[in-house]
Amino acid sequence: MKLFLTTRNTDQVLFKKRWLMLTYSDEKQEKVFTIMIKSTIDKDIFVILKERRLRITYPRIEILRVLKSTRNPVTVLEIHSKIRNKKIDLATVYRTINAFLEKQLVTDIDFKDEFKRYELTIDRDHHHHIVCKICGKIENIENCFTDKMVKEAEEKGYQEITHSLEFFGICEPCSNKKLH
Repeated sequence: MKLFLTTRNTDQVLFKKRWLMLTYSDEKQEKVFTIMIKSTIDKDIFVILKERRLRITYPRIEILRVLKSTRNPVTVLEIHSKIRNKKIDLATVYRTINAFLEKQLVTDIDFKDEFKRYELTIDRDHHHHIVCKICGKIENIENCFTDKMVKEAEEKGYQEITHSLEFFGICEPCSNKKLH
């Protein structure tokens, strides 16, 4: 089965079995070049990139794949270590994350340690995080109680309100180690 995804009038994406074919054309629809990539990537990644008006490149595909597969915020170094193609260097990961930040595809989270962490803003329900002060384990907290505060800020005339709320504590395994 073939699935064509038309993206603007400059390129087409063809999914066939485990191969991905990207065909780039100029304005006259004359084929410029075609790339074949062996891939298990689902078409959602390409749709996401195109909706945000980001060029489809192999590093962006791989970095987005890593971000989609993680539940918790990750550092650039963690993203780089999870990329399958080791030819994608660390500088490319930083540049790609910055492009994703500009397009609001990811958000950066600062847990007041030496690394910023990143997570997708799409396909995720609103949540907060709790970080273990001993081992650094990060878990999501799904419930948000800030609706009243946001409403109060709106009543004061603020618009486009966002918030970030992180909790810090000691996880159960670290608490148990402390007791023994």
